[in-house]
Amino acid sequence: MQNVKNDYAAWMELGPGGLPANVGGWLITTALRPLARRDPLTVAGTSSPGLHWHLEPRSGPRPSIAPYPIPHRQLTDRGTPALIERLTAAVTEEAGSESPFHLERSRFERRGDALYLSNTDSAAPWIARTKGEILHVHDSEGSMHVVMQPDDAQTIISAGWGELHPLAGRPVLGLPETYVFLYAPRDSDDVHGIEQIIRRAVSTARA
Repeated sequence: MQNVKNDYAAWMELGPGGLPANVGGWLITTALRPLARRDPLTVAGTSSPGLHWHLEPRSGPRPSIAPYPIPHRQLTDRGTPALIERLTAAVTEEAGSESPFHLERSRFERRGDALYLSNTDSAAPWIARTKGEILHVHDSEGSMHVVMQPDDAQTIISAGWGELHPLAGRPVLGLPETYVFLYAPRDSDDVHGIEQIIRRAVSTARA
């Protein structure tokens, strides 16, 4: 019983995201844990990473990731408020008045804004599956979820910038196969690398 209480407390400490922040939400994420993929670092059906797009490797080790599918969060190396603000500003900038993109509540996170392609008739296949949602920032820590074309997703993962969501490609939630978790920035260099990924995601969102 104590282990159950500790697990629930640890889950609650992650903050809100995608499920109700109560016992019901914890029971759902617990039921989903057996469905989580065992290899979050490999995107199926991709060619050599970096073949089409070069991304400098992220320095240092990957952060520790919480063992819950929802919310999908990291436990170490969380971003500072200033770094998170810079990332949020970079996303907001992509949704200017003359832009083909706009901000709207995330359909996956169910809280906070996500960047959407406004005209889904012109969406690339991986964005059409998300009804236009491209990416969103987790304001509690600065990590992000972003939908990429398969080879780009593998490039990001191989360069150490992120990993797949544990339920990516699983029909239960409708998450695309290339639903990538980007680690929170530790410093300005990390922000620069993540901004490159944001620009790549935006530039490839249309067919």
